[in-house]
Amino acid sequence: MASDSQRERKPGWNEPPSQLGFNDASFDQQVHQATYWQQAPASGADPTVRATQYLGLLRNLSVEPSWIALAHVADPPGEALIWIGQHIHRVNQQLNAILRDLLGCFETALSQNMQIFAAPIAPQAGVDGFCCDGSKPALGENRSAPITLMVDAGRIVLADWPGLVAHELAHGIARIPGHGAEFSRAIAHLCLAQDLPMPSPQLDAEALRYWPPCRHNPQPELFWLGRSAF
Repeated sequence: MASDSQRERKPGWNEPPSQLGFNDASFDQQVHQATYWQQAPASGADPTVRATQYLGLLRNLSVEPSWIALAHVADPPGEALIWIGQHIHRVNQQLNAILRDLLGCFETALSQNMQIFAAPIAPQAGVDGFCCDGSKPALGENRSAPITLMVDAGRIVLADWPGLVAHELAHGIARIPGHGAEFSRAIAHLCLAQDLPMPSPQLDAEALRYWPPCRHNPQPELFWLGRSAF
């Protein structure tokens, strides 16, 4: 029989789960990551350390780690790190509420396999958000890892966050890269169910890249410095 010290210890509510990648993390650990980062920091937590842990998680989950960056926001990044460490849970709470509302028009099983994070996305990525397919099973698991949506909340005005989340969710539902027929069906279903602007059936893949229409912030870096309305 294993001793208490040998048993796997689950993280407490006020400490992050292990920063693990898809190959060495269990399904439950990865789901717990999203829940943890929707919680307020523990009293006395160092915001810079907390932000560094958060960005490390995003890079582990990202399709391309270099897409997660703060150099375009602040160099050195100290001010941005402090804001992220203190407030990222509030951003993730709001994004998760939008995601859950959008998922209300789908089967429950789908909603249990989706998670979302706010992410400072480097300009060179050329996107406002992206979807990380969780189809590869975690080690020792029969279930697929969660599908992770990452969106740069600073790029889009607050009122249009539902459109941004809907676009990335449509990618997660389509499970195929690009903006072809599967994406078109998914985004049309989401727009119809959630009273977002409906895409015309005649829209081609290039036009669907920007659907639904979302207004961009002229200075997105101010969001990650805590200087814009939220």
